[in-house]
Amino acid sequence: MDITALDHVVILAADFVGATKAYEALLGRDVDWQHSNPSDGTATSLFVLENMAVEILAPAGTGPVAGRIKELLGERSGLFSSVAFRVSDIDEADFVATRRGLFPQGISKMQAEYLGHRRAWSRFRCKDDALAGLKVFICQETGDLLKPRLCDSGAAYRLDHLVVNTGNPDRAMAAYGAKLGLRLALDRTNPDWGSRFLFFRLPDLTFEVVQRLEGGRAADEPDELWGLTFEVGDLDVTHDRLSRSGVEVSDVRKGRKPGTRVMSVKSHDLGVPTLLLDTRG
Repeated sequence: MDITALDHVVILAADFVGATKAYEALLGRDVDWQHSNPSDGTATSLFVLENMAVEILAPAGTGPVAGRIKELLGERSGLFSSVAFRVSDIDEADFVATRRGLFPQGISKMQAEYLGHRRAWSRFRCKDDALAGLKVFICQETGDLLKPRLCDSGAAYRLDHLVVNTGNPDRAMAAYGAKLGLRLALDRTNPDWGSRFLFFRLPDLTFEVVQRLEGGRAADEPDELWGLTFEVGDLDVTHDRLSRSGVEVSDVRKGRKPGTRVMSVKSHDLGVPTLLLDTRG
C-alpha cells in the first residue's frame, strides 16, 4: 500500500463550538473548513497545516454517529480518536489492504462545500483488530486539496510527530510496518526515560510508538492514540501569545531531540497531551 502522507487526525469533542474556539487559540490560526452532516448528527471543523490536518468531530443534533461519539466520550470533553493516511489510488489501496488482512470495510465516496470551496474524497476504514486496536482510515482526495493559510511565527504550522502507546512492540511492528507499509526508522530503548521507542517515518513527520517499561499497557491491550507535537516558528512568541489568550502552558525547556525546545500545553488541548516545539534550541 503506497501511503504518501498522514492526511489527518480526528479528535472527538463534546462541544463543537467550544472545541473549535479552543483549538483556534491553541494553534494560533482560524479554522479552515467546517461541515455539518444532519444524517449522522455530526459537525466537523478542519485545521489545515503544512503536512496534515486536524479534524474536530462533535455531535450536532441526533443521529447514529452522534450517539456513538457521546458513548465513546463518556464524561470526557475530548478524545484522540482516529488517524487517516493518504494514498494516491484508493482502489489499489483497498486491494492491497484486503491482501494484507486489514479487512477494509468498503470505499465511501463523499463531498461537501464550505464558503464556496467544494471538497470530494474517498475513504475506507480498516478493521481495528487488524491494526492493534487503532481506528485507521485510508483516504484519497479526489478534488482540490485545501491549502494551509499563511500564519505568523507564533502559530503552529506543521505536526512534528504523533504518539501511540503500545504494550506490544512486536505486534506494533507487524501492524504499522508489515501491514500498513510504514518505514521503521528506529527501534530504541532508553532506560533513563523508561520507554522503548519505535519511530515510523512518513515523508514529513514521525509516527512514534512508545512502550512504557513500567506501569504501561499490558501486551494484550489495544494500542492507544495518545499525543501530538506541533512545530511553531518561535516558541517564545507562542508562549507570549498563549499566555495572553488564557491558554495554560509550561515554561519553555530543551527538547529531547537535539536542537529543539518544547513547551507543554495544559489547557485547550481537547484532552490530547500536546507539546509545542521549535528548532531554535
